[in-house]
Amino acid sequence: MWPCSSGSLLWPAGVADVLNVLFDPILPVFAILFVGYIAGRLGKMTDEEARILNRFAMTVLLPVFVFRAVAFAPITDFNIAALGLYASAQAVLYAVGFVIAHKVFRLGVSESILLGFCGVFANNAYYVLPIAKLLYGETATLPVASIVIMDAVLAFGGTMVALEARKGRDAGAGLALVAKRIAQLPLIWALALGLLFSAAAIAIPAPINTFTSFVGNAASPIALFAMGVILAATPIKPEPVAIVISGLKAVIFPATIAALLYTLLPPSDTLSLFVLASAGPAGVMAFSLALLYSVRTDAIMQVTVWTSVLTLISLAFLA
Repeated sequence: MWPCSSGSLLWPAGVADVLNVLFDPILPVFAILFVGYIAGRLGKMTDEEARILNRFAMTVLLPVFVFRAVAFAPITDFNIAALGLYASAQAVLYAVGFVIAHKVFRLGVSESILLGFCGVFANNAYYVLPIAKLLYGETATLPVASIVIMDAVLAFGGTMVALEARKGRDAGAGLALVAKRIAQLPLIWALALGLLFSAAAIAIPAPINTFTSFVGNAASPIALFAMGVILAATPIKPEPVAIVISGLKAVIFPATIAALLYTLLPPSDTLSLFVLASAGPAGVMAFSLALLYSVRTDAIMQVTVWTSVLTLISLAFLA
C-alpha cells in the first residue's frame, strides 16, 4: 500500500483510503496507457501497428477473458432484481446517448452507437472491481462482478452485434449474411460457452484454466497500450458531443441507478456497490471497438479520458 495510512496526521482516514486505492492498483494498471502514449510520441510504435495490436486483443484475447469470467461466475447468487433495474436504466440511457449523438450532433450510426455505449458502460473489470476488493474484501464484490458479466453479455455483446450488423448493411449484405457474420464472432462463442459452463456447473480442466488465466489477463494491457499510441496522435480538444456523453456517464447514469435501486428495492448493504459500479469511467472497450470497426475515435477517446478524470471525484465519494 502507498504510505498514507488511514487516520494519519497527514490525511483523514477516508482520504487516505481513497489515495491508497488510487496509487495502487488504479495508477499502476493504467500506467501502460502512458507507456503507449510515450511510444507513440517517440515514434516507436505507429498508428497502424497499434491497430493490429488492438485487433489481436479484441478477436483473440478478449474472448478468452470473457469466457473465463462468465464460466466462473456464480450466476445463481446474483441479485436479479438489482441487475434488472441496472440493465433497464442502461438500455434507456444507451438509447438516449445514441439519439443525442446521431440526431443532435449528426454523427454516423456506428459512431453514435459507440458513444451511446460510452455513456453506460463503465470500466468495472479493471477499475472499479479492484477498488471494491481493496475496500470491502473479496466476498463483498459479487455485485460488481455480476455487472461485469452482465455487461459482457448484454452491453458489450449487443454493441458488437449492432456494429457487425451495421457493417454488413453498409456493405450491402442481406440479413442472412449479417446473421452468419454475427454467429461467427469469437466473442459470441465465448459468451455462449461461458454461460454453458456456469449454468451446468462444469469444472474447467486445469490446463484450460491455466491457459485462459494466462491469455485472458493480457487483453486489457494490450488494449490500453494501443489506446495510448493512438492518443499520442489525436488532438484532445473538447467536442460538444464528448462533453454531453461524459456528463451522461459521470453524472446522469450513476444518479439514475441510485434513484432506481434505493427507491424500488428494499434496503441492502450491496446496493451501494451497484451504484459504485455505475460510477466508473467509460470503458476502454468502446475505443477498441472503434478501432476494430474503423469508426472515428476522437470523441470516443475524449469521453474515455474526461470520464477517467471526472469519476475520480464520484468514486472517491461513493467508496
